[in-house]
Amino acid sequence: MMLDARAARWMIGALAVALSIFHLWAGAFGAFESMLQRTVHLMTLLALCFLTVPCSPRLPARVAERIDLPLGLLALAIDAYLIVEHDRIVRREWYYGPMTTLDVLFGALTIVLVLEAARRTTGWPLPTIAGAFVLYALLGNHFPSPLTIRATDPLTLIDHMFLTPQAIFGTPTGASATFVYLFIVFGAFLQVTGGGRFFIDVAMAMVGRFTGGAAKVAVISSSLFGTISGHSVANVYGTGTFTIPLMKRFGYGANFAGAVEAAASTGGQIMPPVMGAAAFIMAEFLGVAYLSVMVAAILPACLFYLSVYLGVHNEAVKRGLRGVPAEEIDPLAAVLRRGAHFAVPLLVMLVLLFRGYTPFRAAFAAIVTLVAVALLRRATRIGPRQAWEALEAGARGSIMIATTVGCAGLIVGVLDLTGLGINFISAILGLSGGLYLPTLVLILLACFVLGMGMPTAPAYIIAALIGAPTLIQMGTIPMAAHMFVFYGALLSSITPPVALAAYAGAAIAGGDPFRTGLIAVRLGFVKLLVPFLFVYNPVLLWIGGWHEIVQATVTATVGVFALSYGFDGWLWGPVGPLLRAAFLVAGLALMVPELYTDLAGAALFVAIFALRLRHRRPLAAAPVPAE
Repeated sequence: MMLDARAARWMIGALAVALSIFHLWAGAFGAFESMLQRTVHLMTLLALCFLTVPCSPRLPARVAERIDLPLGLLALAIDAYLIVEHDRIVRREWYYGPMTTLDVLFGALTIVLVLEAARRTTGWPLPTIAGAFVLYALLGNHFPSPLTIRATDPLTLIDHMFLTPQAIFGTPTGASATFVYLFIVFGAFLQVTGGGRFFIDVAMAMVGRFTGGAAKVAVISSSLFGTISGHSVANVYGTGTFTIPLMKRFGYGANFAGAVEAAASTGGQIMPPVMGAAAFIMAEFLGVAYLSVMVAAILPACLFYLSVYLGVHNEAVKRGLRGVPAEEIDPLAAVLRRGAHFAVPLLVMLVLLFRGYTPFRAAFAAIVTLVAVALLRRATRIGPRQAWEALEAGARGSIMIATTVGCAGLIVGVLDLTGLGINFISAILGLSGGLYLPTLVLILLACFVLGMGMPTAPAYIIAALIGAPTLIQMGTIPMAAHMFVFYGALLSSITPPVALAAYAGAAIAGGDPFRTGLIAVRLGFVKLLVPFLFVYNPVLLWIGGWHEIVQATVTATVGVFALSYGFDGWLWGPVGPLLRAAFLVAGLALMVPELYTDLAGAALFVAIFALRLRHRRPLAAAPVPAE
């Protein structure tokens, strides 16, 4: 007999809240043994996935329930089994210790559940790739050379995937099971207390009055909100439902409005202090403190947002778009008076990270601080009901991350078992002739293809296992190699034909997804350019001497201005093809962190800028059609 809808919602909510309390407890008193922490986290979220995400929207609800409920209960049963058998599992010798019948049965079923959960949350690309890897492990002896491998025994495959912390319950799931989950809970509490709206109000007060202020509000608010959400599509819907209609209301075209939000939202995954799940996984892969990843990401992230900001400014000047009327904007002082306390949890988080605490503990402290400071204002104070909603939202918001990293763990396991990663390195080096630039291009293309239709975290995991080792073998420092594939995985969020963030922005704006994606790429050109620069010279990652870092920061900033003028074809009026090309050359030279290229680029930029300044004349609103 099926439960009625109200009872089902309550039970699902109770399960979600219990999982969030489990993670908060671990944040307060220390994580449980790694295998236990990961199994409780992943298997419970698999159950929540089956109970909240229908197997198919085309099936009637009653039919879908007959599929979803048993799968959810099965995931919980496996969860309970792994908890009961935990001591035996962690003590047994991998591959040689005896496996029980239930080990084999539940292991095989877990592989199927992980694939199905990833299909429900992200579509077919990721589970299709993961399933192909699993089949390759089992049938690789039938593949032609050079792909021929010794086939993996099915029992060995299940052992590796299910009973070791090297595959489904590997490092990516470990990151999701600790600090990633708590940062998502932090974002949920920020929403219920009104902190999300505070970021939008701050952006409105800061730049709303400026030329094209509606789009600039989108850029600033998305960068602020993105540092908390760390997820491109979630960021689009979190801020875009307000900013996209605002942009359209003040004259921006549907495609351009959707592109601004899509481009700005993808930057949340590279903008410290929180960034996205992939950044935490990167820290785990590199074996460094998350603070190191955060510091390396600062300059590229700022350059990216500068490029988007300049792009919307140039579009506004071209079309004579004004800012938001002053009567619709609260003064910044008033906004800060009613919401400045929301900055305290972020400051606490940053202080703890800089003092060497783990992101896990910093996230927990930020949540506690947020709840405490919210009590200071009646409008932001939360009670038991709002706390329940935040805890439930935190669990629901973690479903996609957990299911996708679990599915990516299947690929990690196959690479570990078969040595396929080494074959990939050999293939890349063979195709590129061992030359550095062609190798970079091939790896970037591979990252882009892998990222199509899937979130950044699993795309980065796959790319980091097969692309980063290739670059490291060629002499690239590990941080730059991993940042390169990270940016490659990010590109697919806004780059057609499969651009999830652009699709989301176009859906809200009522625009064309393909055109929206192309505009988003133009606005966020830094994401494509900067990775090639910091693998050649990691000073853009703030790795090097201080004088080099300061020089690279200044010249790269000016370079973004030059490239924006070249791409947009506008500086005090239309810029002709010859000067556009000159701006692009100057910008590229300035972006390259080398003394001679900086001097040449600076000289060219000053000459062109002076020429435009000398011949500029006041322009009325230009009749440029909306994009």
